[in-house]
Amino acid sequence: MSCLVTDNQISRYQRDGVILLKNFFDRRWLEILDQGIEENLRRPSHRTETFADDPANGDHFFFDARILGEVGAYDDLTMNSPMAEAVANLMGSSQAILFYITVFVRSPGTHSRTPWHQDQTSWSAEGNQACSMWFSLDEIPRDTALEFVRGSHQWETEYQRPDFFVSHYEEDDRSILPAFPDIEAHRDNYEILSWDMTPGDCVVFHGMTAHGGSGNLPPDLGRRTVSVQWLGDDARFQIVPGGDDPRISEDLKRHGIKQGDPVICDMCPVAWPRS
Repeated sequence: MSCLVTDNQISRYQRDGVILLKNFFDRRWLEILDQGIEENLRRPSHRTETFADDPANGDHFFFDARILGEVGAYDDLTMNSPMAEAVANLMGSSQAILFYITVFVRSPGTHSRTPWHQDQTSWSAEGNQACSMWFSLDEIPRDTALEFVRGSHQWETEYQRPDFFVSHYEEDDRSILPAFPDIEAHRDNYEILSWDMTPGDCVVFHGMTAHGGSGNLPPDLGRRTVSVQWLGDDARFQIVPGGDDPRISEDLKRHGIKQGDPVICDMCPVAWPRS
């Protein structure tokens, strides 16, 4: 076991599908993240999307998905910070494989609450050892925080992929599956977890943990957030019906990854243990 996470935290992550790690990143890593986000905003990728843009109300919500080698500060953060070792231990994996990085920047006062969803139904990787580490450069009051349904990573029902601000999934043949639960309309039926967070804190959650929220910001609060996606020993490349989201499967194919292969290549390297 790593000194970065305790046995109790590992057990809680495995049980709940989500764990808060307080004061995980020191100031140096937050400064590197700040540099990365600034570069990302100046030079977005072809995967970028604008989820909200209302100049009259000052609402702007920027999204991007990046892979290794595109933003130097992100490369430093993901490959050299303590996060890879921590997520490997939480997942119960002998290694942590960097998958990709997602970036969310909301201007102060933006009203764009993230819909409830599970990430991994859209990923080009299957396996139980898959997670995200989510953290912010800004204060996160609990009433604006990302929320999680405790234990939802163990749901046995497979659901349709809900649209994430814009529809991507018209060709997904899983449309015959049940619609994703309306968690917001039936909050009392679920145990919903969220936390006040300060810069340096992070949340790690399983790829199948249902989550939503992190929006409807007050006028004096913006949010610069990164979520780093990680894979473990049992992760394998999969072709997603209707296309993966974000669309990185073609990048993986160009790196020689085929259906059913471990997702390990120059684009998705083993970040821990460090060679």
